[in-house]
Amino acid sequence: MEFDVRRAMLKGPDLFSRFQVFEKPNALASRDFAPSEQLIIFERAGEKRALLARQMAYHHVAQGELAGKPFLITF
Repeated sequence: MEFDVRRAMLKGPDLFSRFQVFEKPNALASRDFAPSEQLIIFERAGEKRALLARQMAYHHVAQGELAGKPFLITF
């Protein structure tokens, strides 16, 4: 099925507050996650980030900077 741009809602307020990723990331090994914790991992130019799936289930959109360029992740 092809994306129909006419159906996109590109104006108006966000339905969910965006998760702003401003802080410097922490190594996953330094965090105390439950073994069942689900992560969303993405990479650009060898630089990686991981977001908690449960956090993204609430926010649906995260944005910040990765490898010197802005990013926007949706879930």
